Amino acid sequence: MRSGLKSIVTIVSAVFMLTSVSLSAQNDWIDATHLFDDEVRGVVSSLKRETRENTIVRNRAMAPIERSIQIGDTHTFWTKNIVENRFEETRAVLKAVGKNCYVFLEAGKTLTAEAIEKVRKNFDEIIYPANTRNFGSEWKPGIDGDDKITLLLFDVKDGYNGSGGFVGGYFYAVDCYLQEKIPEHLKSNEREMIYLDINPSDPASDRFANTVAHEFQHMIHFNQDSSEYTWVNEACSQIAPYLCGFGHANQVVSFMRTPDNSLTAWAKEQMLANYGQVYLWNYYILHRFLREDDAARTTFFKNLVASKKQGVAGYVEALSSISKSFTSTFDKFCLANYLNDERAGKGEFGYDKSLARLKLPVSETVSVLPAEISGEVFLWSADAVKIELKNARSDIKLSFKGFRGKMGEDQYNSFTVALALLDSTGKIPPRISYFDIAPLSSKLQGGNLTITPPDSFDSAMLIIVAQADEEVDDRVYAKAQPMKYSVKISDAGSAVVRASSSVEIQELVADYALTSERLGEAGEAEAMIALDRLENTRRILAEELLTQLENNENNVFAVIDEMLASGQVALNAIEPLLKDLNDTARFRSVNR
Repeated sequence: MRSGLKSIVTIVSAVFMLTSVSLSAQNDWIDATHLFDDEVRGVVSSLKRETRENTIVRNRAMAPIERSIQIGDTHTFWTKNIVENRFEETRAVLKAVGKNCYVFLEAGKTLTAEAIEKVRKNFDEIIYPANTRNFGSEWKPGIDGDDKITLLLFDVKDGYNGSGGFVGGYFYAVDCYLQEKIPEHLKSNEREMIYLDINPSDPASDRFANTVAHEFQHMIHFNQDSSEYTWVNEACSQIAPYLCGFGHANQVVSFMRTPDNSLTAWAKEQMLANYGQVYLWNYYILHRFLREDDAARTTFFKNLVASKKQGVAGYVEALSSISKSFTSTFDKFCLANYLNDERAGKGEFGYDKSLARLKLPVSETVSVLPAEISGEVFLWSADAVKIELKNARSDIKLSFKGFRGKMGEDQYNSFTVALALLDSTGKIPPRISYFDIAPLSSKLQGGNLTITPPDSFDSAMLIIVAQADEEVDDRVYAKAQPMKYSVKISDAGSAVVRASSSVEIQELVADYALTSERLGEAGEAEAMIALDRLENTRRILAEELLTQLENNENNVFAVIDEMLASGQVALNAIEPLLKDLNDTARFRSVNR
């Protein structure tokens, strides 16, 4: 138990330290369900859940039954002190009884009647029907013989101190077992229930419903497949609020900041990025393959949750039912995250308008050729490098080499390597070419690509996707080190005159203005993505300004003046940007 305590404290502390360093991530929440995986696995592996017949005999009543309790009644629950990893008794008062739920509030805490009613109504009228329709049923009537689910609203002991991240809630599957059957150090409330934080979570807010939908999916998933791997379970819980109509997951922004994150490993060091990545993965599948067909969407997620195959194998099975492969879908998903342009391919490399501002950052930019770069990328993850072509000659040659490791009999890791030609004005769709990757030795794989980019393209993006063999259980490589790779890039042939950077400046300023103007209309997740994009655009323009000033140029301000004079952008839309650029120029002049 001591090692478990240290593990959970370390995880929670790391997450909260990460979230506290960023304003836009300040109120990000995590789900604590997966923190108890070891406890749950131990119980599941040693005990069978009661059958319906056993429950009827034990309760001496036909199921379902309804508790004989009234509003105002109190009950004492076992809850988890997350920081200290121990059970505590929490006394709570019944505040509402719904068609599908009981709503309890921790004794001594105060919430308005409107907030309590909002929780009940959202669960009864939106979350319960949407989740059961899309993912299947919870254990019903369950261990207590009662169809209704308990929602406990209380202050989760997560170490929250007024800023940073926090535990929004959890589902504790051990509650589905009788106390007399489980190990003595564990506690069961012997009912199907969800634990929901009220500090700093606000049950009166629209965002609170996201947490409820997320946790309820965990309850359903446990009933359908109690052995599911964390990343798949969390992926389904992350998409649940969207399927309820609550919008995109906020943690997408965290993934944008740490994009080299394995889809399947569920890294404790990048917890919030995990949530963002698995959300986007399920959203990409939904958007690309299922958005026009509600029945197909419902069938897909129900089959995924009900499958007795776990991890990648479960997705392989579910995707095969719609004639898609896991590896090919993952490759396109990775390219979509970096390019996000539905004009490329057949729309497979982008998202819809609600995520039009989403683009993962590259890890490196190559400005001068020839060049040689090296990097590493986790399995089921991707890395990207930008290559400036403004001064490159007509022919570009790239040579890729990456690690080749054996994962089983005739089973090896693999790479998909793509080069996307880009036009910084955004007027021309990306043009994508692929390397032909083949084994070079027992421990090396690679391939070459030679292209002659038209002069309308002024940059390129090299995207490296690392995969495992689909047939290898993803638990086998969950802690694998990232795959090393190297790329040599050279140019030859004649000189090429490409588009000037002033056009790119114009596009960046126009994009900043448009994003700023639409910020007030955006939902919470979309607003966070937009803010991140505004900051990225500001940084790029500031760097460009400094470069120009070093060369005694001032094209950035000249372009902005022209845009303001012609009415292309409004002053109030770019005022923060102008102030920052003026400060940048002033700071440089003072420190010369």
